[in-house]
Amino acid sequence: MVTSDAGPFTIRVATEDDGDAVAALFEESPDEGAISFTPRFTADAYAFYAGLRPETTGFLAEAPDGRLAGVGFVSLTDARVGGRLRPTGLLNALAVHPDYRGRGLGKRLARRRIAFVRERLGEDAVAFANIQNGNDPSRAVAASWADGFAGSFRMQPLAPASAAGSDYDVHDVRDGELAAAVDGSNAFYADAELYRPYDADGLGTRLATSPLSEPVHRYLVATADGEVHAGAFLTEAHRGMALAVESLPPELEAADELPAAIPESRELRMRMIADLWHAPGRADAAAAIVAGARAEPGGANRVVVNYDPDAPIADAVPGPVEGAMELSVPVVDAEVDPEAPLAPVF
Repeated sequence: MVTSDAGPFTIRVATEDDGDAVAALFEESPDEGAISFTPRFTADAYAFYAGLRPETTGFLAEAPDGRLAGVGFVSLTDARVGGRLRPTGLLNALAVHPDYRGRGLGKRLARRRIAFVRERLGEDAVAFANIQNGNDPSRAVAASWADGFAGSFRMQPLAPASAAGSDYDVHDVRDGELAAAVDGSNAFYADAELYRPYDADGLGTRLATSPLSEPVHRYLVATADGEVHAGAFLTEAHRGMALAVESLPPELEAADELPAAIPESRELRMRMIADLWHAPGRADAAAAIVAGARAEPGGANRVVVNYDPDAPIADAVPGPVEGAMELSVPVVDAEVDPEAPLAPVF
């Protein structure tokens, strides 16, 4: 019997043996956002989530009969919060099985992960999450632990498209370009909240680290005359998972065509772009990166740009696109500048 305070559940750290159970839980537990998704994995679910971001730990909630009832991951890093660099924990990939929803389990998983952030990073640490607008249950969970919301950002899925001619060469960053890419990104996001400053060694290490046998992270730059004018971090998420659309808002479901953000298959296989930046006066270079990613999508059917639509980088992103997702960012133990641009951490 499940009590209202989720008391009988046991919460433990996930291990590499939990991949199949984690995948089954996610596939049986669509989220409850405005656009409802179910993850479908082609890779080991635990290994993929744990290896996708630096220093990631998963927590599982088990019912008394051993059934997996909930899961949540947390990723540790440093980010600029309130104008200074602080240790942070991103609470991500939360799922509670429908049989156990409404019983406080999501709140308990959130509290356990926040406690883990403080245990590992100290009392100065900040915890935050990304919640799709319209996901009222997740917002209710966030309201139980967050001090407020740092703002919102957009996940804009763009269909593959041929690239027009460009004055820029878009390619994977080369060793001799790493320093310029890092400096350009850090300068562009110097005032952005939740931005994770880059350094050349750390970026190189992350690009060489993958949860799969093939790379999933890339860093693209746009160059002209031997100079780096724009860059972006790209994750080939489609190599390990896809998002199947379970439901759309009624007005979109009733339309004659699916919104542009959603493929006809109703399954998003995504390349994710984050920290898109450009040198002063070179918004066209950032636009060239997005166009290049769309022109050679590999096995992906959508290129998803994560960005603050109210920030200057919005000029380089095509759109708006019908069906794009808006996400809010709850934060605990921090005051965030509401006037500053947001650098989404997905």
